[in-house]
Amino acid sequence: MSMTDVSATRSEAPPKGLDRLYLTAWLVLIAITALEISLVLFFRVPTVVRASALILLALMKATLIGAYYMNLRFERLALVYIAILPLTLLALMLFAIAPDAGGILRRP
Repeated sequence: MSMTDVSATRSEAPPKGLDRLYLTAWLVLIAITALEISLVLFFRVPTVVRASALILLALMKATLIGAYYMNLRFERLALVYIAILPLTLLALMLFAIAPDAGGILRRP
């Protein structure tokens, strides 16, 4: 039996628990999306609370996608970068735009 025969007889199926793991992650993502939609359409909360909750939920979704669908569950540093880098860029963008937005909003 040669090496090619051995590799041809192996099954290429993923491990058995992997499908259940992906399905669970997908259901959690659907639940977070439903929560985001209901937060915007049905719940009347102040804008600051709504924006903060939406950013937090988006961060949770990005972390879940990175962990389970990009196979970064065991690479903590990559997950931290996925979570922290967009927030840092958001803060920089807000600080860069805030002075201009303040000037526009004060005009009569």
